[in-house]
Amino acid sequence: MLWSVTALVIVPWIIALTTCPQIMAIYNQSGVGTLAMIFLFGLGWGLGAVTFGQSISILGMSLAFAISIGLTLALGALIPMTSKPEIFLTPGGLALTTGIAIMIAGVVICAVAGRLKETQMNKAAGAVSSSDPTSPGVSARAYAKGLILCILSGIFNPMINFANAYADPLKDAAQSLGASSGGASDAIWAVALLGGFVTNAVYCSILLTRNKTWSGYRLSKTAGHWFYAMLMGVVWVSSITLFGRAAAQMGDLGNSAGWAITMGCCIAASNAWGIITGEWQAGKGRPLRTMYLGLAAILLAIAVIGYGNSLAS
Repeated sequence: MLWSVTALVIVPWIIALTTCPQIMAIYNQSGVGTLAMIFLFGLGWGLGAVTFGQSISILGMSLAFAISIGLTLALGALIPMTSKPEIFLTPGGLALTTGIAIMIAGVVICAVAGRLKETQMNKAAGAVSSSDPTSPGVSARAYAKGLILCILSGIFNPMINFANAYADPLKDAAQSLGASSGGASDAIWAVALLGGFVTNAVYCSILLTRNKTWSGYRLSKTAGHWFYAMLMGVVWVSSITLFGRAAAQMGDLGNSAGWAITMGCCIAASNAWGIITGEWQAGKGRPLRTMYLGLAAILLAIAVIGYGNSLAS
């Protein structure tokens, strides 16, 4: 909840008011329909975050990661391209779609590596993984529920990119009132992330009420927890702000190429940090080699996507 207030409300509005001083005039000029669409995309993205967390608890990290992130990456990059379908047959479009296919393969390989690590750890401990759908701990009904939630997450998550990709009236209004092309996206995030906040706040409130843990915010000696939760929010919203600026500078395929590259870097960085911090100590051998292969595929995909975007530009 604290992260949501910081990352989805306070910081985005501070940034938007700084880079778009006439922000209310921008919203008036862009129209209610555009604002409603952006807000609903943000609402959907928030649902994606919630369903992703629930699917992980049922399916386990590896399977949920492969399905959800794979769908998020593919849909978020390819759907904005459908507004100009002829782009798929251009050299730039072909290179970009090839890069996306390679990146999805890399995501799947990383997920396989994670599964291999889990299996290896369970064998070492003499246990059966609770995330294995065939184990007694997960019924067929629970597995089906987890799979549905995972697919929904993959459909909803890229909506944060759709909010930016389909908000041309707001971008035009912002630039006509003095905002830069990158700054125009800040006005978009302020509305979209507000939609995401609604979803997150409702879900957090339900959990806090159900578990009777609202009192946790009043505990003493928790200032450090507040600080790190808020810092995490500032860092995260900084990343989405940078993405908006990057996409604006990357030409017609900026939202597609930028989204794919950003997602690929997130996946590569998170797995690299896992290796650096010792998470893979118990997964040496085949699991770690498989992870390296997945990371290599993702890095290759980033290069191919960047090349395709340069051809399109």
